[in-house]
Amino acid sequence: MATPTRSRPSYVGIGAQKCASTWLHRILAEHPQVVVPETKEVDFFSYRYDRGYQWYERCFDGAPDARARGEISPSYFCEPAVPERVARYVPEAQIIVSLRDPVERALSNHRHEVREGHLVGPDLTFETGLANNPMYVEQGLYATHLKKWLRHFPRERILVVLMEDVAADPLGVARSVYGFLGIDASFVPAGLTERYNQSFATRSPALGAMKDTLYAATRLPGLRWAWGAAAGIGLRTMYRGINKVPSDVVIPPPAEQTLQRLRQHFQPEILELETLIGRSLAPWHVS
Repeated sequence: MATPTRSRPSYVGIGAQKCASTWLHRILAEHPQVVVPETKEVDFFSYRYDRGYQWYERCFDGAPDARARGEISPSYFCEPAVPERVARYVPEAQIIVSLRDPVERALSNHRHEVREGHLVGPDLTFETGLANNPMYVEQGLYATHLKKWLRHFPRERILVVLMEDVAADPLGVARSVYGFLGIDASFVPAGLTERYNQSFATRSPALGAMKDTLYAATRLPGLRWAWGAAAGIGLRTMYRGINKVPSDVVIPPPAEQTLQRLRQHFQPEILELETLIGRSLAPWHVS
């Protein structure tokens, strides 16, 4: 029996984390000329490289006539080994990187850590999160990380998407992404203005972990109908009512001096990023 032909991706989305990568995945998944994996974050080049190329290529099975195929894994942006791994495997790949104000990104990162139960206890302030997790800052060093990608891919094959542009003109950004990939830019995705990964906290991390385990189980072949069925009978809505509260209920506002200190820290990176991408980022500057 012949081994089925696998297809390599034509594009790779590299993050950064908390910068509209879910929105990008959805608008690409909806496009009829694009193939994406069922799971958004494959994390092959960062955390699953030991599984080999064949495993990775199976993520893109289906639609052999698709004009674009690829995936988005925010872990790729700042993992130092990833740019060379991608370039060695698919040197002609187009790279999509999504960014946002690095201070806002860090704040969103903190809300995510609280939501996931990675940071627990009576003190859930942003300042505690900063002290606990160096990646709040590390992932915001955009120029440092982008330069590593530019060593392996020419600037014209790297599309930079700003989350602020997505909020202001989602259709315009979608068309620029589609045009960059050489697919029909007139297509209008249904989820264009939907909000994804909205901020909330969990009352019980243990209950949240149980929900995540059940969700993972329903992704197995033959069980994918179960998650939709749970929504249909109201179980998912019931869970949200029981275990979700708005983030600002449990996370106090950050101190203004903390935000100013972060802006000062990111300022050299922002100035260098402006040069790298040829665009003013004045709203991100220190006020």
